[in-house]
Amino acid sequence: MVDPKSVPRYTFNDGNTVPFVGLGTWQSQPDGSVYRAVRHALASGYRHLDCAFIYQNQDEIGRAITDSIKEGVLTREELFVTSKIWLTHYSKERVEICAKKILSDLQLTQIDLLLLHWPFTFKQQDDNLFPVDSDGSVIGGDVGFVEAYKALEELQKQGLVKSIGVSNFNISQLTRLMENTSVKPVTNQVELHPYLVQKELKEFCNKNGIVLTAYSPLGNPGSAVNTAADKDKLLKDPVVNKLATKYGKNAGQILIKFQVASGNLVIPKSVTNERIESNIQIFDFDLTPEEVAELSALDRNYRSCSFDITSKLPEYPFKN
Repeated sequence: MVDPKSVPRYTFNDGNTVPFVGLGTWQSQPDGSVYRAVRHALASGYRHLDCAFIYQNQDEIGRAITDSIKEGVLTREELFVTSKIWLTHYSKERVEICAKKILSDLQLTQIDLLLLHWPFTFKQQDDNLFPVDSDGSVIGGDVGFVEAYKALEELQKQGLVKSIGVSNFNISQLTRLMENTSVKPVTNQVELHPYLVQKELKEFCNKNGIVLTAYSPLGNPGSAVNTAADKDKLLKDPVVNKLATKYGKNAGQILIKFQVASGNLVIPKSVTNERIESNIQIFDFDLTPEEVAELSALDRNYRSCSFDITSKLPEYPFKN
């Protein structure tokens, strides 16, 4: 177990703080495995969980949180929980409905950080979270992200949410958001790893006091979008493994440490006890500035989470 107090915290632009490393829960199945993963993570020293409405596993996460608190593993005050509003719930009324469902599932009275999951929207409806037309094309919504974000601002005023932010926004979208809303997002959660450094986005967010949160920091080796040739490529990279050998760590630990050393929050996902433990055991060594630069130089604009089904929507963020 890692002492939770040994995990450094980042101070957001609104003054709230968050542990640099959290447990990601994307693709963690609600068949008991995500319950066990969260329980083990909290027992292993994690105090930051990343969740989302679309992951459809928050009720199990909520039970794990409640049981851990009941057993004295941690207090609610020690825990930082992030969740995300889904694209079918971006109108003002539906943002609130989604947020209250998240609170209910997680068995919480307040969410520490609530994000807009993507800058585009889907048709606003309840019966299908991925609405498609007869030819299989996703049906976009007529609500913009500014309206949805203003609804987050209202939830923050009501005290249901402590901090608010976004995910998968590009520079143009962040600029428009800040020009048309009152509360600056505390974070932009995006895919980040040495093969996708996002230098311009990082510089823009730094300049505006918005921290990046890295999802898929290992290059998403388990993703169905990765070809056989791409699978585990980053974990097998010679530069990464040279550093792993030097520091007596595994490749995953080097990649997670790279994010922290770059000033980014990071949320590696796992349901395997051994990996959950090792992913947070990264605070007993430091990468040198030269090593961080060497890892950054691996950048090849390789994106594993491109969500191609939405690429024809007007606010798709990854257009070249």
